[in-house]
Amino acid sequence: MELCPTLYLDLEKFDKVLYNLLSNAVKFTPANGTITVALTTQAQHCVLTVSDTGIGIRADQLPQLFERFQQADGSVNRRYEGSGLGLALVKELVKLHHGEVTVSSIYGQGTQFSVVIPYGRGHLPSEQVVEAPVNLEKSRAVVELADVDEGEMISTPVVLNEIAFAPGSGAAKVLVVDDNPDLRNYVSHVLQHQGYHVRTAQSGELALELVESYVPDLILTDLMMPGLSGIDVIQRLRADERFHSTPIILLTAKVDDETRISGVEQGADAYLGKPFNDRELLAEVRNLLALKANERRVAELNQYLTESVLRRFLPNSLVQKAAHGQLQLDLQPEPRLVTVLFSDIVSFTPLSEQLGSRRIAQVLNEYLEAMTDAIFESGGTVDKFMGDGVMALFGAPEDHSPAQQAQQAVNAVQLMHVKLIELNQHWTMEGMQPVQFRCGIHQGDAVVGMFGSSVRADYTAIGPCVNIASRLQEAAYPDEILVSSEVADHLDGNHLQSVRPVTLRGVNTPLLAHSLKLRLEKTG
Repeated sequence: MELCPTLYLDLEKFDKVLYNLLSNAVKFTPANGTITVALTTQAQHCVLTVSDTGIGIRADQLPQLFERFQQADGSVNRRYEGSGLGLALVKELVKLHHGEVTVSSIYGQGTQFSVVIPYGRGHLPSEQVVEAPVNLEKSRAVVELADVDEGEMISTPVVLNEIAFAPGSGAAKVLVVDDNPDLRNYVSHVLQHQGYHVRTAQSGELALELVESYVPDLILTDLMMPGLSGIDVIQRLRADERFHSTPIILLTAKVDDETRISGVEQGADAYLGKPFNDRELLAEVRNLLALKANERRVAELNQYLTESVLRRFLPNSLVQKAAHGQLQLDLQPEPRLVTVLFSDIVSFTPLSEQLGSRRIAQVLNEYLEAMTDAIFESGGTVDKFMGDGVMALFGAPEDHSPAQQAQQAVNAVQLMHVKLIELNQHWTMEGMQPVQFRCGIHQGDAVVGMFGSSVRADYTAIGPCVNIASRLQEAAYPDEILVSSEVADHLDGNHLQSVRPVTLRGVNTPLLAHSLKLRLEKTG
């Protein structure tokens, strides 16, 4: 045989051409028959022929032979079941190379397929051509033709360069699962031609292994397969949190309502009955991918909005727990035992007049940011700001025991005091007088949850517990923290400095209040 001039091929796609032609020849050639592969040259083309001495094809079948879902079996009793897609795929792949495939046959004597490919690269877009000679891999052909029982491939010297039809880096990843190689190749080709990344699996078992590493954006699976069926694959994937929302299209020739409904009930997102055409297939894929992309965007937006709202009163650790489903937030108003912390700046009004509106706004924001950090760091919830006042809750919305709540509140107020010292060091360097605060802490029953309307609502606590904490704060001296006996009962005596009865506004009976020792270092 003579050496063929240089050809430019997409090897992966041209492999499918050879595979399908040889597979067809082997299927329909008896054991004592002959299969011949030849390569010849013409003026502007190279011609590859695959000839066999098999059963042949009836003349009335030849015009439709390259159409989808037509099968080249001239026997009275069909020995081989197939999808009728192999030759349609051959035609599409040869056309992709700007070539042509033809067939001639004598019924009962044999068939010859001819593939004509133009030489050189003038017929190809320059961006698709890679000037890199490709070495032939004979072992590769052995592997790819492993399921062809008989026949022999004749090796012919040919110089090959590669055509690159690579999808974009941002293309969606699709997994095609089918035990029929014709259908796998056909669907894979249609999707690749539209720019999708495609991987294939010939069984449900292999598909489940492949999803672990490939993580497809969409899966197309046949319904009826040996071993794990398409329904089995869907059930396994839907039971896995990682893939429970991956779009899945079920492919099957069974078009009855019962099968369709069963597939949807098991988790299939779409149902594609055979035969189907390219437009139908691509429309289902595009629509499902677009739908899932919109769902992801909505979910991301909802998560962003939810986190934005929660960050107004919850520490980031709780926000993340809530966002990942590790913390169930029931924000409906309900009675519960909580610890309430109230604090404010001493003589804030004279300070405001002294500094002016712009400067006091800056100072106040610096102060509230530092107090919020201290409360969040200690596991508390910032209920609200009221001018220079801060109200914090412990034990809501995350449950904690009364003793834990009391200790968290004490840790928070100690850290608030440390942060105020740090702020004062900064402010005094700017000519400000030192700022003092006072604080009250009480533990008791309150109704806690979202209050307001659908337009405007806040997470807060309402009840006597809140009022007592606020009145304790009013009764405290500058830089003093007063805690009620309900809080003091949960504290080590070393935390407490003194105790005195205090008369609270709106409360008829004097209350025994404990003064908390202030520390200059952070508490754990």
